[in-house]
Amino acid sequence: MDEEIINNLKEIGFSLHEIRVYLLLSKIGISTAYNLAKKGGFFKSNTYEILKRLASKGIVSERKFSGKIYYEANDPNIFLHILNNKQEKLKEIVPEIRSLQKESLPESSSELYNGINAFINILYQLLEKKEPIYVYGAPKRAYELMKLHLSDFHKKRIKNKIKMYHIYNFEAIKRVKELKKMKNTYARTLPELFHSDASTLICSNYVVIAVWNPPFKIIKIKENSLADAYKKYFKILWKEAKFN
Repeated sequence: MDEEIINNLKEIGFSLHEIRVYLLLSKIGISTAYNLAKKGGFFKSNTYEILKRLASKGIVSERKFSGKIYYEANDPNIFLHILNNKQEKLKEIVPEIRSLQKESLPESSSELYNGINAFINILYQLLEKKEPIYVYGAPKRAYELMKLHLSDFHKKRIKNKIKMYHIYNFEAIKRVKELKKMKNTYARTLPELFHSDASTLICSNYVVIAVWNPPFKIIKIKENSLADAYKKYFKILWKEAKFN
């Protein structure tokens, strides 16, 4: 049990010595630095420095009796407060880090991913562009594989008033009718002749191609001219597609 506690506390930024001192103090109760060092087999000077650090973090409390300083381990809920504070600080700096990443990204790039979760993550990334999303060649299987995730995705998309245009394969007529009931959502089907096991998404300057046969490969391409060409092609397909 102690080993599990030690590993978890290490993950949130405490050193092994700090953890050992805190755990021993929790077990024996109020103690002087000298008594704690003696019971734990620690060096007195090190123990004193560690207790001072823990006190500054609010992990232990200092009390003075008869001219001596005693230490007491605070309620372990303090670790939750520390973790929450760290999360709040991270929330503040993440947008700044993300902006730095965007500035450093090349104008053109291509990336290869595997798996359904990767495709879901890309969908949410496209929402950040706040531009219309176009998708064609979507087979019925695509919806069946992702239906547990798509409801939340569409809720967020519609809430942000992002339009999405779908051109599904012919066998997905039922799904097309469901989509057409959603706000800012447009859907049509292609004739059976155009059946495809690959989907193509276009949004802003991104083109995403997903192959729906195992192992589910996804290619994400960032290229302005390519995205513009695919949007033109989509408009041609849209005119040929059926309203159902």
